[in-house]
Amino acid sequence: MGKAGAEVYVRLPHSWCGASLDGVVQVADAAEALGFDGVSVQDHVLAGPGVAPCGHRHAGDDRNVLEALATLAYVAARTRRVRLLTGVLVVPFRHVVWIAKTAATVDVLSNGRLVLGVGVGAPRNRRTDGVQNTGPHAEISARETALFDLPGPRGKVMDEALEALDRLWTVDAATYEGTYVRFSGVDLYPKPIQRPRPPIWVGGRAEAAIRRAALLADGWFPSQASVEVLAAGRALALEVAANAGRPAPIFGVNLFVSVDRDGESARDVVRDGLGRRFRTEEGLFEATIAGSPAEVLERVRAYEAAGCSVFDLKFLPHRGDETILQMELLAAEVLPALGRLPITSG
Repeated sequence: MGKAGAEVYVRLPHSWCGASLDGVVQVADAAEALGFDGVSVQDHVLAGPGVAPCGHRHAGDDRNVLEALATLAYVAARTRRVRLLTGVLVVPFRHVVWIAKTAATVDVLSNGRLVLGVGVGAPRNRRTDGVQNTGPHAEISARETALFDLPGPRGKVMDEALEALDRLWTVDAATYEGTYVRFSGVDLYPKPIQRPRPPIWVGGRAEAAIRRAALLADGWFPSQASVEVLAAGRALALEVAANAGRPAPIFGVNLFVSVDRDGESARDVVRDGLGRRFRTEEGLFEATIAGSPAEVLERVRAYEAAGCSVFDLKFLPHRGDETILQMELLAAEVLPALGRLPITSG
């Protein structure tokens, strides 16, 4: 496949009421066949109807979430080309040596296709971010956090874990002495296929996440970020990286999407699934992509103009069959306009 421009990933239906083995397999196979760059998974230990984007298009149990890296390991065996993205793995909920071992294993089993998106998890005490109602996410996050004996504040644990992860993947016998993360002489093998390590993209819209991406990772990858939020965060990240003598990170977004030849039908799907999360309809449609293929392309172009080079698309309704229909529409009418060439045999 030849390609140019932004990379496009597709979220696998491994969560909420639409989660199914058949859906995961079918969407992964379709991504491989249609020319998408990769597939992605989210990470929750717990879930429920308060955070599910199903709206009235509902069937099944919203508490379902298949574990992120285990799901990607399964998909690695089913595919040959697509990249495998965690969007995002909640690092403070796992010991860093376990993350290093498991993620390296997925990279080896996929022959070097892992992209490790990471985050600290949703805030536990914040009910709104000014645009969204984050109360249900805060409740889930508080319940998840209570399950783990965290050694310290999640942000500080995360910073040390990223430094330690890099060391575990690049040093023969790794030692790290932090405030919250410590180990000595750990000879962790096999190392990842990708050298010096798989790409690490940091999720989250907070300033701390942006600085973390610029100083400790390879990309910034916020969810439900408007064009304006992405542009402002990108400017800060570039400044922080330049001041530290670091290379500029890449910039991506993780967005809910609905596409239909009838653009208003697509917007109705988004209203139904996500409308309760947002204080205004304007805020809803600034933080999502919904419409006809031409309208979707216009929104993608706006993000590209703001410096975005990676899109992780979470199609609504969040079911395998609905996702594949929308993937086919994008592959036919949007990806070619982004300079993408179709898959060719051989």
